Amino acid sequence: MIKLRYLRKNHFWFLTGFEVFALGILFLETDDFIGRPPDFITNIDAPQIAIALVLVGLYSMIASCGELKGSVRDIVVFLLLFIWSFYFIMFLIHDLAAPVMIPHFSTVFTFFIVIRILFEAFWSDAR
Repeated sequence: MIKLRYLRKNHFWFLTGFEVFALGILFLETDDFIGRPPDFITNIDAPQIAIALVLVGLYSMIASCGELKGSVRDIVVFLLLFIWSFYFIMFLIHDLAAPVMIPHFSTVFTFFIVIRILFEAFWSDAR
């Protein structure tokens, strides 16, 4: 059963997990979200990866509904930080490979998500 006190305390991690879940759903629903070169970047929105994103998002949301401390918290923080850092780097490489090297909204957005996760990981009182 969901205990509201845990969800209230871990609402940041729940919402960040929901963002990963939504990213996975977006990649499942959108055909070829990332469409131009370099070639290795065009595979980061493949259905297999999108399913993994959905599962990580669900895990983070479910874990946030309980007591989030110790190794469970470390796993949630690692997974969310890894995913958003990975996508920030991939979006940045994607933008730098474009004829005009201007960061797109997705790159800037993921950068701020990474910063937000780092702040919350180090300064939250969820420990």
